[in-house]
Amino acid sequence: MQTGERKLKILKAVVDEYIKSGEPVGSKLLCSTLGFPVSSATVRNEMAELSEMGLLTQPHTSAGRQPSEDGFRFYVDRLMEKKPLKSGVKAFVFDELHSRCDDPETLLTKAGDLTAQLLKAAAITTTPFSENARIRTLKFVQTGRQTCMVVLITSTGLIKTRLFKCDYVITPDIVNIYETIFNRDFEGVPVKSVTPAFIQTQAVGMGEIAFLVPSVLAAIMDACSEVGGFSMTVSGRANLLLDGENDAAALRGLTRLLHSDEELEALLLRLRTGKNILIGSDTGNEALGGYSFVAEPYAIEPTSGGFITAIVPMRYDYAYAVATLEYIAETVGKQMRELLMIE
Repeated sequence: MQTGERKLKILKAVVDEYIKSGEPVGSKLLCSTLGFPVSSATVRNEMAELSEMGLLTQPHTSAGRQPSEDGFRFYVDRLMEKKPLKSGVKAFVFDELHSRCDDPETLLTKAGDLTAQLLKAAAITTTPFSENARIRTLKFVQTGRQTCMVVLITSTGLIKTRLFKCDYVITPDIVNIYETIFNRDFEGVPVKSVTPAFIQTQAVGMGEIAFLVPSVLAAIMDACSEVGGFSMTVSGRANLLLDGENDAAALRGLTRLLHSDEELEALLLRLRTGKNILIGSDTGNEALGGYSFVAEPYAIEPTSGGFITAIVPMRYDYAYAVATLEYIAETVGKQMRELLMIE
């Protein structure tokens, strides 16, 4: 066995054992778990070199070694083995998300609750990022003799409403005309394209009819302007606050973070750079110094989707977290497409 390969096996064994026990790992214990013949002295030397590389730390001179933040990062990126999710857990998730969720908002809330429950973590679910959202359909609901409400439904499942008033009496036939005309002209249009200039162009193309519907066009534009960014739901805050991993000062910082939409949004946006696991300082947030941010994207369409995420202690079974989040995200994506009738 090459020296470099042996180091990697020892590092992996240290991280695996530390995740299980939470205690620094000694050379004698490693010799009994490595699965290949090696002396205790050799293991100690390799662990000392791994410490010099910044991948392991030693709490005090008489203790064994434990992974550093960089050690966890290296483990997650290069050494962690995938762990299949148990069939019973899959069946539970599938049942909860399919039998009890009839709309996208309920589905995402339930997905967050399941994530928090299964991982004993804080969980954050996001609505789909909406920069690529298109107008899926426009519905109109009469609310009075001269008032009506436009209901904008986007390709990402977002729903926005806007009231408008006309100078004439609105009838059911007029409502049907609204739906026919405006869905013909707006269906499939990117939401961000619905600007004042676009509305003006549409009005010109409508001819004399445009003089009867200026308030309708304005309401559609206003509804589109409200589609931006994403919204999120946080579940399981108490799971982190009661985990006993941090002191009072750290818990205060964590509590503040978990109630700050602005800071949580910043964290979620960091995920869009491509890393699905942010460990400690990777998060860019001091309150998460002893924690990790694990996420899995769900897809509605090739260019749209959101995240199912969990905040867990840095010492955590990442393979289990990834397997759980992958299945929940996969199930959410499929169920969302069914709810939105997307092929």
